[in-house]
Amino acid sequence: MDASELAVFGQKLTLWPGGGIGECDGDVVGWYCELRPDRFPGPGETVDLPVDATVQTDTPVKGRIKVTVDAEPADAYPADDSRWFPIEVLDRPEADLAVVAPDVTQSVRIGAGGSPEPSGTLSPGETGAVRYTIANQGLATAGGVRVELRLPPGVTFAEPAGGCVLGDDRRSAVCTYDELALIPAGQDTDPGDGLHSAVELYHLVTVSAALDAPATLRDGTVRVESLGQQLPAATDLARRGLPANAVAVRVADVDDSDNQDGFAVMLTADGGGLPITGPQAWLTAGVGLLLLLGGAVLLSITRRRALPAS
Repeated sequence: MDASELAVFGQKLTLWPGGGIGECDGDVVGWYCELRPDRFPGPGETVDLPVDATVQTDTPVKGRIKVTVDAEPADAYPADDSRWFPIEVLDRPEADLAVVAPDVTQSVRIGAGGSPEPSGTLSPGETGAVRYTIANQGLATAGGVRVELRLPPGVTFAEPAGGCVLGDDRRSAVCTYDELALIPAGQDTDPGDGLHSAVELYHLVTVSAALDAPATLRDGTVRVESLGQQLPAATDLARRGLPANAVAVRVADVDDSDNQDGFAVMLTADGGGLPITGPQAWLTAGVGLLLLLGGAVLLSITRRRALPAS
Protein backbone atom coordinates (compact mmCIF):
# COMPACT_ATOMS: atom_id res chain seq x y z
CA MET A 1 0.00 0.00 0.00
CA ASP A 2 1.32 3.43 -1.02
CA ALA A 3 0.19 6.04 1.54
CA SER A 4 2.79 8.66 0.62
CA GLU A 5 0.13 11.24 -0.29
CA LEU A 6 -1.08 11.14 3.32
CA ALA A 7 2.41 12.04 4.57
CA VAL A 8 1.70 15.76 4.07
CA PHE A 9 -0.65 15.52 7.06
CA GLY A 10 2.09 14.30 9.37
CA GLN A 11 0.66 11.94 11.98
CA LYS A 12 -2.87 13.36 11.70
CA LEU A 13 -3.99 10.34 9.70
CA THR A 14 -2.10 7.06 9.62
CA LEU A 15 -3.02 3.63 8.24
CA TRP A 16 -1.55 0.26 9.11
CA PRO A 17 -2.54 -3.33 8.25
CA GLY A 18 -4.88 -5.01 10.72
CA GLY A 19 -4.33 -8.38 12.32
CA GLY A 20 -4.52 -11.76 10.67
CA ILE A 21 -3.18 -10.80 7.23
CA GLY A 22 0.34 -12.21 7.31
CA GLU A 23 3.91 -10.93 7.54
CA CYS A 24 4.03 -7.14 6.97
CA ASP A 25 6.87 -4.61 6.72
CA GLY A 26 7.29 -0.92 5.98
CA ASP A 27 6.15 2.30 7.65
CA VAL A 28 3.17 4.67 7.64
CA VAL A 29 4.19 6.05 4.23
CA GLY A 30 4.04 2.65 2.56
CA TRP A 31 4.00 -1.03 3.47
CA TYR A 32 3.43 -4.48 2.08
CA CYS A 33 2.11 -7.77 3.43
CA GLU A 34 2.45 -11.36 2.27
CA LEU A 35 -0.99 -12.88 2.73
CA ARG A 36 -1.37 -16.00 4.79
CA PRO A 37 -2.34 -19.00 2.64
CA ASP A 38 -5.70 -19.30 4.40
CA ARG A 39 -6.58 -15.76 3.28
CA PHE A 40 -6.18 -16.54 -0.43
CA PRO A 41 -9.53 -16.26 -2.23
CA GLY A 42 -10.53 -19.15 -4.45
CA PRO A 43 -11.59 -18.71 -8.08
CA GLY A 44 -14.38 -16.13 -8.22
CA GLU A 45 -14.24 -15.45 -4.47
CA THR A 46 -13.42 -12.22 -2.65
CA VAL A 47 -11.52 -11.45 0.54
CA ASP A 48 -11.59 -8.35 2.76
CA LEU A 49 -8.33 -7.12 4.31
CA PRO A 50 -8.48 -5.03 7.52
CA VAL A 51 -6.59 -1.73 7.74
CA ASP A 52 -6.43 0.18 11.03
CA ALA A 53 -6.88 3.96 10.80
CA THR A 54 -5.64 6.37 13.48
CA VAL A 55 -7.04 9.91 13.35
CA GLN A 56 -5.42 12.67 15.42
CA THR A 57 -6.89 15.85 14.01
CA ASP A 58 -9.82 18.19 14.63
CA THR A 59 -10.04 19.39 11.04
CA PRO A 60 -11.28 17.70 7.84
CA VAL A 61 -8.67 15.80 5.84
CA LYS A 62 -8.86 14.38 2.33
CA GLY A 63 -6.30 12.19 0.62
CA ARG A 64 -5.91 8.90 -1.18
CA ILE A 65 -3.93 5.68 -1.07
CA LYS A 66 -2.82 3.31 -3.78
CA VAL A 67 -3.27 -0.41 -3.26
CA THR A 68 -1.50 -2.98 -5.43
CA VAL A 69 -1.88 -6.76 -5.38
CA ASP A 70 0.87 -8.99 -6.77
CA ALA A 71 0.37 -12.67 -7.52
CA GLU A 72 2.93 -15.42 -8.12
CA PRO A 73 4.05 -16.93 -10.39
CA ALA A 74 2.18 -14.63 -12.80
CA ASP A 75 -1.04 -12.66 -13.08
CA ALA A 76 -3.01 -13.41 -16.24
CA TYR A 77 -4.48 -9.90 -16.28
CA PRO A 78 -2.26 -7.39 -14.41
CA ALA A 79 -4.12 -4.28 -15.66
CA ASP A 80 -6.48 -4.29 -12.66
CA ASP A 81 -3.88 -5.07 -9.97
CA SER A 82 -3.65 -1.46 -8.72
CA ARG A 83 -6.29 1.03 -7.66
CA TRP A 84 -6.50 4.40 -5.90
CA PHE A 85 -8.87 4.74 -2.95
CA PRO A 86 -10.00 8.10 -1.54
CA ILE A 87 -9.71 8.72 2.22
CA GLU A 88 -11.80 11.37 3.97
CA VAL A 89 -11.98 12.51 7.59
CA LEU A 90 -15.18 14.40 8.42
CA ASP A 91 -15.69 16.95 11.21
CA ARG A 92 -19.49 16.79 11.42
CA PRO A 93 -21.86 14.16 12.83
CA GLU A 94 -23.43 12.12 10.05
CA ALA A 95 -24.83 8.64 9.56
CA ASP A 96 -22.34 6.48 7.65
CA LEU A 97 -23.72 3.17 6.44
CA ALA A 98 -21.52 0.26 5.38
CA VAL A 99 -22.48 -3.10 3.92
CA VAL A 100 -20.62 -6.41 3.66
CA ALA A 101 -22.01 -9.32 1.62
CA PRO A 102 -20.12 -12.65 1.68
CA ASP A 103 -20.20 -15.11 -1.19
CA VAL A 104 -23.08 -17.60 -1.24
CA THR A 105 -21.59 -21.07 -0.82
CA GLN A 106 -24.25 -23.05 1.08
CA SER A 107 -27.68 -24.49 0.51
CA VAL A 108 -30.14 -23.77 3.30
CA ARG A 109 -33.25 -25.14 4.93
CA ILE A 110 -35.68 -23.23 7.13
CA GLY A 111 -35.05 -24.12 10.76
CA ALA A 112 -37.47 -24.40 13.65
CA GLY A 113 -37.11 -20.70 14.42
CA GLY A 114 -38.06 -19.69 10.88
CA SER A 115 -34.53 -18.66 9.87
CA PRO A 116 -32.40 -20.38 7.20
CA GLU A 117 -29.85 -22.91 8.41
CA PRO A 118 -26.90 -24.27 6.35
CA SER A 119 -27.57 -27.73 4.91
CA GLY A 120 -24.45 -28.32 2.80
CA THR A 121 -22.82 -27.04 -0.35
CA LEU A 122 -24.93 -25.37 -3.03
CA SER A 123 -25.81 -27.21 -6.26
CA PRO A 124 -28.03 -26.35 -9.26
CA GLY A 125 -31.74 -26.44 -8.40
CA GLU A 126 -31.16 -25.78 -4.70
CA THR A 127 -31.99 -22.83 -2.45
CA GLY A 128 -29.39 -20.62 -0.79
CA ALA A 129 -29.46 -17.37 1.15
CA VAL A 130 -27.92 -14.02 0.26
CA ARG A 131 -26.81 -12.53 3.57
CA TYR A 132 -25.46 -9.05 4.18
CA THR A 133 -24.65 -6.93 7.20
CA ILE A 134 -25.53 -3.22 7.35
CA ALA A 135 -23.72 -1.15 9.97
CA ASN A 136 -23.84 2.53 10.91
CA GLN A 137 -20.27 3.67 11.54
CA GLY A 138 -21.11 7.39 11.73
CA LEU A 139 -22.04 9.74 14.56
CA ALA A 140 -25.73 10.25 13.74
CA THR A 141 -28.66 7.82 13.59
CA ALA A 142 -29.72 6.52 10.19
CA GLY A 143 -33.52 6.73 10.01
CA GLY A 144 -34.73 4.11 7.56
CA VAL A 145 -32.70 2.10 5.04
CA ARG A 146 -33.20 1.32 1.34
CA VAL A 147 -31.46 -1.75 -0.10
CA GLU A 148 -30.92 -2.50 -3.80
CA LEU A 149 -29.96 -6.08 -4.69
CA ARG A 150 -28.93 -7.67 -7.97
CA LEU A 151 -28.38 -11.41 -8.35
CA PRO A 152 -26.02 -13.14 -10.80
CA PRO A 153 -27.49 -14.70 -13.97
CA GLY A 154 -29.12 -18.05 -13.22
CA VAL A 155 -30.16 -17.05 -9.69
CA THR A 156 -33.59 -15.71 -8.72
CA PHE A 157 -35.27 -14.67 -5.51
CA ALA A 158 -37.25 -17.58 -4.06
CA GLU A 159 -39.80 -15.34 -2.37
CA PRO A 160 -40.10 -11.60 -1.72
CA ALA A 161 -39.25 -10.51 1.81
CA GLY A 162 -41.44 -7.97 3.56
CA GLY A 163 -40.88 -4.45 2.23
CA CYS A 164 -39.23 -5.71 -0.99
CA VAL A 165 -40.35 -5.24 -4.59
CA LEU A 166 -38.94 -7.71 -7.12
CA GLY A 167 -38.04 -6.90 -10.72
CA ASP A 168 -39.78 -8.68 -13.58
CA ASP A 169 -36.89 -11.13 -13.96
CA ARG A 170 -36.84 -11.85 -10.18
CA ARG A 171 -33.10 -11.14 -10.21
CA SER A 172 -33.38 -7.62 -8.76
CA ALA A 173 -35.09 -6.28 -5.66
CA VAL A 174 -35.54 -2.94 -3.92
CA CYS A 175 -36.27 -3.24 -0.20
CA THR A 176 -37.41 -0.22 1.80
CA TYR A 177 -37.20 -0.52 5.58
CA ASP A 178 -38.82 2.69 6.83
CA GLU A 179 -38.87 1.48 10.42
CA LEU A 180 -35.25 0.26 10.53
CA ALA A 181 -33.24 2.87 12.43
CA LEU A 182 -29.53 2.26 13.09
CA ILE A 183 -27.87 4.23 15.88
CA PRO A 184 -24.14 5.09 15.83
CA ALA A 185 -21.96 2.10 16.70
CA GLY A 186 -20.34 4.07 19.53
CA GLN A 187 -23.74 4.38 21.23
CA ASP A 188 -24.63 0.69 20.89
CA THR A 189 -23.52 -0.32 24.37
CA ASP A 190 -26.59 -2.04 25.86
CA PRO A 191 -27.61 -5.31 24.12
CA GLY A 192 -30.97 -5.24 25.88
CA ASP A 193 -32.21 -1.74 25.06
CA GLY A 194 -33.80 -2.64 21.70
CA LEU A 195 -31.56 -0.20 19.80
CA HIS A 196 -29.19 -1.49 17.10
CA SER A 197 -26.21 -0.12 15.20
CA ALA A 198 -25.97 -3.08 12.81
CA VAL A 199 -28.22 -5.80 11.44
CA GLU A 200 -27.75 -8.85 9.27
CA LEU A 201 -30.46 -9.49 6.68
CA TYR A 202 -31.05 -12.46 4.37
CA HIS A 203 -33.05 -13.28 1.25
CA LEU A 204 -33.74 -16.80 -0.02
CA VAL A 205 -32.59 -17.40 -3.60
CA THR A 206 -32.97 -20.32 -5.99
CA VAL A 207 -30.31 -21.53 -8.42
CA SER A 208 -31.50 -22.70 -11.83
CA ALA A 209 -31.47 -26.48 -12.21
CA ALA A 210 -30.30 -26.03 -15.81
CA LEU A 211 -26.88 -24.73 -14.80
CA ASP A 212 -23.74 -26.82 -14.93
CA ALA A 213 -21.57 -27.29 -11.86
CA PRO A 214 -19.05 -26.61 -10.53
CA ALA A 215 -19.41 -22.94 -11.47
CA THR A 216 -18.95 -19.43 -10.11
CA LEU A 217 -21.86 -17.08 -10.76
CA ARG A 218 -20.48 -13.54 -10.50
CA ASP A 219 -21.70 -9.95 -10.36
CA GLY A 220 -24.14 -10.07 -7.47
CA THR A 221 -24.35 -6.70 -5.69
CA VAL A 222 -25.90 -5.17 -2.59
CA ARG A 223 -26.19 -1.40 -2.17
CA VAL A 224 -27.59 0.42 0.87
CA GLU A 225 -28.78 3.98 1.37
CA SER A 226 -29.99 5.88 4.43
CA LEU A 227 -33.43 7.40 3.99
CA GLY A 228 -32.46 10.25 6.30
CA GLN A 229 -35.97 10.80 7.62
CA GLN A 230 -36.98 12.63 10.81
CA LEU A 231 -36.17 10.45 13.82
CA PRO A 232 -38.41 9.76 16.84
CA ALA A 233 -37.23 9.53 20.43
CA ALA A 234 -34.99 6.64 21.45
CA THR A 235 -37.85 4.91 23.28
CA ASP A 236 -39.87 4.86 20.05
CA LEU A 237 -36.88 3.49 18.13
CA ALA A 238 -36.62 0.59 20.56
CA ARG A 239 -40.29 -0.30 20.03
CA ARG A 240 -39.90 -0.47 16.26
CA GLY A 241 -38.13 -3.82 16.32
CA LEU A 242 -36.41 -5.38 13.30
CA PRO A 243 -37.64 -6.67 9.94
CA ALA A 244 -38.63 -10.35 9.94
CA ASN A 245 -35.56 -11.23 7.85
CA ALA A 246 -33.08 -9.38 10.09
CA VAL A 247 -31.08 -10.06 13.25
CA ALA A 248 -29.09 -7.55 15.28
CA VAL A 249 -25.29 -7.63 14.89
CA ARG A 250 -22.60 -6.00 17.07
CA VAL A 251 -19.66 -4.41 15.24
CA ALA A 252 -16.55 -2.43 16.08
CA ASP A 253 -16.79 1.37 16.05
CA VAL A 254 -15.03 1.90 12.72
CA ASP A 255 -15.94 2.55 9.08
CA ASP A 256 -15.94 -0.92 7.55
CA SER A 257 -16.53 -0.25 3.87
CA ASP A 258 -18.49 1.78 1.40
CA ASN A 259 -22.20 1.41 0.77
CA GLN A 260 -21.88 -1.30 -1.89
CA ASP A 261 -20.41 -4.78 -1.86
CA GLY A 262 -20.29 -7.57 -4.42
CA PHE A 263 -20.78 -11.28 -4.00
CA ALA A 264 -20.64 -14.48 -6.04
CA VAL A 265 -22.74 -17.64 -5.89
CA MET A 266 -20.49 -20.71 -5.77
CA LEU A 267 -21.96 -23.94 -7.16
CA THR A 268 -20.60 -27.43 -6.63
CA ALA A 269 -21.57 -30.67 -8.30
CA ASP A 270 -23.61 -33.05 -6.15
CA GLY A 271 -21.48 -34.16 -3.25
CA GLY A 272 -19.00 -31.32 -3.68
CA GLY A 273 -16.92 -30.08 -0.81
CA LEU A 274 -16.60 -26.32 -0.64
CA PRO A 275 -15.71 -25.20 2.87
CA ILE A 276 -18.57 -23.78 4.90
CA THR A 277 -17.81 -20.28 6.14
CA GLY A 278 -19.90 -18.26 8.58
CA PRO A 279 -21.83 -15.25 7.27
CA GLN A 280 -20.24 -13.01 9.90
CA ALA A 281 -16.62 -14.04 9.25
CA TRP A 282 -15.80 -10.44 8.32
CA LEU A 283 -16.37 -9.38 11.93
CA THR A 284 -13.44 -11.48 13.14
CA ALA A 285 -10.96 -9.15 11.48
CA GLY A 286 -11.02 -7.01 14.63
CA VAL A 287 -10.98 -3.26 14.83
CA GLY A 288 -10.15 -1.85 11.42
CA LEU A 289 -11.32 -0.74 8.05
CA LEU A 290 -12.34 -3.41 5.59
CA LEU A 291 -10.54 -2.54 2.39
CA LEU A 292 -12.44 -4.22 -0.40
CA LEU A 293 -10.16 -5.19 -3.26
CA GLY A 294 -11.78 -5.23 -6.67
CA GLY A 295 -14.50 -2.59 -6.17
CA ALA A 296 -14.66 1.18 -6.13
CA VAL A 297 -14.47 1.99 -2.42
CA LEU A 298 -14.74 5.28 -0.56
CA LEU A 299 -13.36 5.00 2.95
CA SER A 300 -15.06 7.82 4.87
CA ILE A 301 -13.61 8.08 8.39
CA THR A 302 -15.80 10.15 10.70
CA ARG A 303 -13.76 12.09 13.24
CA ARG A 304 -13.78 10.88 16.80
CA ARG A 305 -12.15 12.50 19.80
CA ALA A 306 -8.52 13.41 19.13
CA LEU A 307 -6.24 10.55 20.13
CA PRO A 308 -2.95 10.94 21.99
CA ALA A 309 0.18 10.30 19.98
CA SER A 310 1.57 6.79 20.40
